[in-house]
Amino acid sequence: MPYGDILLHTGDFTELGLPSEVKKFNDWLGNLPYEYKIVIAGNHELTFDKEFMADLVKQDYYRFPSVSKLKPEDFDNVQSLLTNSIYLQDSEVTVKGFRIYGAPCTCLSFTSTRA
Repeated sequence: MPYGDILLHTGDFTELGLPSEVKKFNDWLGNLPYEYKIVIAGNHELTFDKEFMADLVKQDYYRFPSVSKLKPEDFDNVQSLLTNSIYLQDSEVTVKGFRIYGAPCTCLSFTSTRA
């Protein structure tokens, strides 16, 4: 990793947002020398979106069998596992004079119409 004061990780630090993946990422962050580590979830961090996960678990969604086996209490507060960073979810922080706002992208909907 290159030298710096601030590390800004803007998503996709897990495959599905499983608690074990978040813990592994958090451990990795803990070993980095940056003064500030700021994390924003991406579309791979499915468990960070409680509404999406509640629907997914109900559907037993075939594309994510390991996620669909989770119970709500398994991902209720998965963000709290990020103890080695500042996690931004529709929030901001000012670090070294820079104002950083984080808006995660955890699920996307696309509508396509063809003529």
